[in-house]
Amino acid sequence: MPEQITTPEGLRVLIEELPHTYSVSIGCFVAAGARHEAPAHSGAAHFIEHMLFKGTAGYPSARLISQAVEGVGGHLNASTAYESTVYYAKVATIHMDRAMGVLGDMILRPLFDVAELEKERRVIIEEIRGLQDAPGDWVHELLQQTMWAGSPLGRDIAGSVETVSAISRGDLTAFWQRHYNRANTVISVAGNVDVATACRAVSAAFAGLPAGVPTPPQPRPVPRPGPQLSLLSRDTEQGNFCLGLPGLAYGDPDRRPLQVLDSILGGGMSSRLFQLLREEHGLAYSVGSYHNDLSDAGMWVIYGSVDPEALRDAVALCLEILRDVARGGVTADELAMVKEQVKGGLLLSLEDTWSVASRNGAHLLRYGHVVPVEQVVAEVEAVTAADVERVARRLMRANALHLAVIGPYGPDDRRELEGLIAAGL
Repeated sequence: MPEQITTPEGLRVLIEELPHTYSVSIGCFVAAGARHEAPAHSGAAHFIEHMLFKGTAGYPSARLISQAVEGVGGHLNASTAYESTVYYAKVATIHMDRAMGVLGDMILRPLFDVAELEKERRVIIEEIRGLQDAPGDWVHELLQQTMWAGSPLGRDIAGSVETVSAISRGDLTAFWQRHYNRANTVISVAGNVDVATACRAVSAAFAGLPAGVPTPPQPRPVPRPGPQLSLLSRDTEQGNFCLGLPGLAYGDPDRRPLQVLDSILGGGMSSRLFQLLREEHGLAYSVGSYHNDLSDAGMWVIYGSVDPEALRDAVALCLEILRDVARGGVTADELAMVKEQVKGGLLLSLEDTWSVASRNGAHLLRYGHVVPVEQVVAEVEAVTAADVERVARRLMRANALHLAVIGPYGPDDRRELEGLIAAGL
């Protein structure tokens, strides 16, 4: 378990000593993301993530920032989500102070240089357009828009071409000044370092971070009532689909049964989806499921890419699997196997220093504490077949289905797919 410390300046820090490793991973977790933007500024959080790599007071160019970490064999990256933005570095232990200093300078002293901003604006617009050229990825965004239309969750994290084109430097710096502060930030360190040394490095790098106030809770998003179909006709080689249901928030008491249920349906080659669609019917190379959870909402998704002619059969089989698990439950063998799969996957993921630092930082932002691995394992072990059946019935409602499709389809295909999901679960 990590040691949680609050610096004299009031910054929350997590440090987990892993003396058997050769590296240190550092994550800076900011509780601000795409969900906290005004509609006209959609994409601002992601734009800021990009700009923090484009020059700081201590490292005035993107090249100097990357060289400072990559030049010593390390990794530096970031990601933006709906409720948070994360900046992280992984380096050999001997280079921890350097990596910590780079991250601190990025968070506290970005330049937001106008020339770099305009270049990065073009880069992000191409990133958005590039997603539209990858239908297997784009269909997930289309489902997000279908289920959450009218709320921030229905907007692409990167924004749209229109909003990114219109965001000003003042818009970006206002968002950064409002959210990048001690009240909103967690620093998580894991690796071959002692607590005292890591604390000194954090204090030196982040001492100037303003106190600020936490990002306030957002209005709870309301999914559109189903069934809903969004179909984009594109001349593609495959039919790409995402079948979605509103899911659970990350603090919901049913989150462990849902984790087990999701693994039974789409967690790898032994899952029901893989076995039925790929092994028995040969319909898909790629098929699976996942659950995205937020503070007050979630989305459970089944996805696949198939021969265009096989789309209807693939969607019908997915619905059949959902009906079967809601009505007939799961077998004892399935339950036992998936419990071991979930526990084993969790434990194996913690062999890497960044995985440990990432889990710790995300937990402190979400729950206000780090949930012990032993507690998670015990909660998974306690899941019963009745729990799985209950959460399946809870989520699989007739008015909850949402289907997104991208492929070479026309009006007749649309009517057929609408009939499929109208039949419900």
